[in-house]
This record gives sequence, C-alpha cells and structure tokens, in this order.
Amino acid sequence: MEIPVKRAPFWWLAVLLLTAMATLQFTTVRRESQTFDEAVQLFSGYTYLTTGRFTVGREHPPLLKLLWAIPVSLLHPSPPASHPDGEEPSRTATDFLYHNRVPADAMVMAGRCSAIAISVLLGLAIAFWARLHFGAAPALLATFLYAADPNFLANGRYIKNDVGAALTIFAASMTWGAYLMNPTRKRLWLSGLIAGLALTTKNSALILAPIMPLLYLVRRWQQRRDFAAGECIRSLGTVAAIAFLVILAVYRFEVEPAGTSGTFSGIFHAMPWLTRVPVPALSYFRGVGDIGRKQTGMGLMGLEVSYLLGAQSPTGWWYMSPVALAVKTPLAELALLALALVAAAGRLRTLRLRDMGFRWVLLLLPAACYFVAALMSHSNAGERHLLPLHPFLFIFAAAVMLSGPVPTWRWLAVAACALLLIVETASVHPHYLAFFNALAGGPSGGRRYLVDSNLDWGQDVKNLKEYLDAHRIPEVCISYFGQADLDYYGIRHRELPDVLDVADARKLDCVAAISVTNLGIYHKKFAGLDRLEPDARIGYSIYVYDLRKRP
Repeated sequence: MEIPVKRAPFWWLAVLLLTAMATLQFTTVRRESQTFDEAVQLFSGYTYLTTGRFTVGREHPPLLKLLWAIPVSLLHPSPPASHPDGEEPSRTATDFLYHNRVPADAMVMAGRCSAIAISVLLGLAIAFWARLHFGAAPALLATFLYAADPNFLANGRYIKNDVGAALTIFAASMTWGAYLMNPTRKRLWLSGLIAGLALTTKNSALILAPIMPLLYLVRRWQQRRDFAAGECIRSLGTVAAIAFLVILAVYRFEVEPAGTSGTFSGIFHAMPWLTRVPVPALSYFRGVGDIGRKQTGMGLMGLEVSYLLGAQSPTGWWYMSPVALAVKTPLAELALLALALVAAAGRLRTLRLRDMGFRWVLLLLPAACYFVAALMSHSNAGERHLLPLHPFLFIFAAAVMLSGPVPTWRWLAVAACALLLIVETASVHPHYLAFFNALAGGPSGGRRYLVDSNLDWGQDVKNLKEYLDAHRIPEVCISYFGQADLDYYGIRHRELPDVLDVADARKLDCVAAISVTNLGIYHKKFAGLDRLEPDARIGYSIYVYDLRKRP
C-alpha cells in the first residue's frame, strides 16, 4: 500500500527524532557499567532461554528478559552455572557476567540494544496513536517530548522493564479504546493479545484490571446507553481469556501443582488438598503474589528501604510519587503540562464531560488510575516506576496545545518549552539518569531528594576507572552501591571504613570514593565525608575525596 504524500514528511520527522534518541542512548550507555541488577535480569532471561526453566528473578514475568537474552545468545557465552531455586541470584549472575569467555561489556551491550529497540517502539506507538486521533503537529510534539526526555533517555538504555511496561500499558489501553470506539472481533482479539503481552512484561500492568472496565463504563455513559452486564462480561472475558493464553505461552505452558509456596501458604494451611491441584502458569501467579505482598507492605520489612528527602522507611511514603514527579520532570514539561491544563479547563467551561471526546478519556483515565495506584504503593523506586504515566501526559499536553485553531501564544509557548527541554537535557549529558530539574538543584542537588535508581544505580564504575587513570591514582578506599565487578575493571580498592566525623576523614590517608546512595542511606556512618567538599563527582553518582596525607 502506497503511503499518502501528506503522511511521508510526518513519519520521516518522527523516525528522525527516534533515531536521534536511540543514537544518544547507544553512545552514552557504552560508557556506563551495569546498573544494580542488570546482571540478574540478563542472567534470568538467558537461563530461561537456554534451559526452559524460569527459576531466576521470578518476581516479574519473563517476556522482556527473553528479548534481552536473544542477542546475548548470538554471542555464544559460556553456559551459566546452575542456580538453586529460591536463592539470591546476584552472586551467580555476577559470576556468569564477569567470568565468561564473552566480555561482560559485550553481553551487557547486547541486552541493552534490545532495550533501546523497545524504547523506539514506544516512541512509534506514541507517534502513531497521536497522529491518528489529533493530527501531525500534536503527534510530532508528543514524540519530541518523549525523545528528548532525560528520564526516558536514561531508563530506555538499561536492561530493566520500566520502559517496556510503559509501552505495553499504553498500547493495551489504546487497543481496548479502539475496540470500544469501533467494536469488531479483530479489535477485541488484538486487545486481548496486547493485554497478555503487557501482563507478561511487568506486574504493574495489572493496573489494566480496573482501567478496562472503567473505560467500558465511561464509553457506555457517553453513548447514553444502559449498562449491559452480559456484553461487558463477554468482551472483558474474551480479553482475559486471550491474555491468559498469551501468559501461558510465555511461560511455556507450565502446569505444576501449587505445592507449599510461601505466597499461598495461608490458603494451603486451611485447605491442604489445594497443594496437589495443577495450576497453569504457576510461576506467574507466584510472582503476582510476591508483588502483592510488597505493595501492601507485607514483604518489605527488612528487605528494602525507601529513601526520600533524607529520611528512610521500610514501607515508603504516599507522597513519594508526587515528589519524584516534581523534582525529576524537566521544567519545560511541567510548564507545558500546566499550560495545557489551564487551556483544557477553559474549554470544559463550555463543554460537558459527557460530551467530551472519548479520545481524551483514553488519555486521562488510565493515567489517573496509574497515579492513584502509585500513591498507594509501598514499593516505589521513584521516577522509573512512574514512566507509564508519561506517554499519556505527553500526548495530552501536545494535543491540547496544538489541536484546532492554535493562537500565536500557544505556538510561542510550545517553541519556548521545546527549546528549554533541549537545554535541560543537554545540561546533564551524558549522565541522563542523574537528571534533576533546576528547582531541585540539578543533578548535584538531587541526593537531597532521591537516590538509588533516580541518581546512583551503580552505573559509573567505568567512569571512575577513567578518572583514576587520568589522575594516576593507584588505589581507592571505596563504598560502592552496585554489582559491577571492580576487579574486572582494574580498580584496586579496599573497603572504606566508617568516617563518623571530619577528624576520621583526615586520618584515612587514601583517596576515598563513595556512591551517593550509600552516602544517603548510611549517612551517620559516613557523616565526616559529607561535611567535606568532594574533589570530583563521577557522573554525579560517585563522590571522590583525596584525603592522602601530604609530605
């Protein structure tokens, strides 16, 4: 089928934006070591791909892990060591990555190329849906906001499932919306397929369970039709059935007895005969149970500690998501969204909600549901867990600002915000993960608000090695937050002792290097260093203090 002439320039520009994004991701991530658990994610997918047994990192589904492992398998690495079920996989994964006939950086980059491809797919999905419903100009603006966003530039490069979750949750919401606007059997089946892919990407896609019925109800309400329970059950039941078939296929049609899994131990204690009942895709339900325990706070005590505004908590804070959005979102995007909300509020004065186009509901309702779920979550890492919100917000802001007759002030505002976004993203290049907006003090001030995957994920070991070589520093005292093998990269090191005050710091007689996450989480232990000005900030994630005694 020949592409209409009017569409060709749009797709050329959209592809150009996404190509620039992928190029930046590829060239910058090559300079970074693995983030905290990329080795485990890669090891999990590779063992599942080569052995057919999903026994490592079962908390989240394996679809993306398989996609990351496929290019790694083409390198023919040494077979991974066997990993006992239920044991912490980080040591086995690190051994597989750093003691292999294939270089660790080659395997990590192979998996990261799959991750970059997924981030490009999300950009194409944004461009396609926005172009279909709002026209070329809003679609290009939404694609630009996505491609230039430092948080997507950062997280879209890593072997993690957050951007994949953003893609599949967005795609599942939109395909279900397409069915509601024009019900056909093919669209219903497609909706079930995409929902299944979403559920096998990350368990946060379970948010589709309330989103889809709510969209159905709103659509019937806008059409001024009575609620038909039978039709609702049939359509949602069809989606659920197809989605479960996809889940079963991704788990290789696994059917196992439930056994005495800790996830369901309470039920089995009351009804022990259930331990012998075969359960299709049992590993999926175990993962859902584990996530459910974390989100309710039951599975966090002693395992994970959240950090926010200098404080720590094993159960998190309800306001962590608003704070993360406020400090990690570029000011250009915040300003554009604020202008869009003001403009939308003005339009709603003359328009009833019932008469609002359903395309707007498809943008606002899923985003609202996801944000409410984030407020209730007890397991929240900050910005990366909020990435599924952004595709909806990008399109909403672009569509409000550039749909219909566009006054001059809107064009000027959009141009100013676009220019500001470029400046903000360029200011943190190539360390996109460390982005914090100017109101938060930039990347240097970000540690006052958030650490871990928002700033310091263990990604700067290679940059630390480059700094040590350039300054002829043979050895460091280090407290490193991450899983990268320091010996593999040739960093001679010893453990950084407690530095309770400045006097302890002066006694060290070494070059001290400390990850910002450790400096925040173990602040009392390293308070003496925090009172000194670092000699260098490596990628904003590792602080270096030259405390060698001079003759």
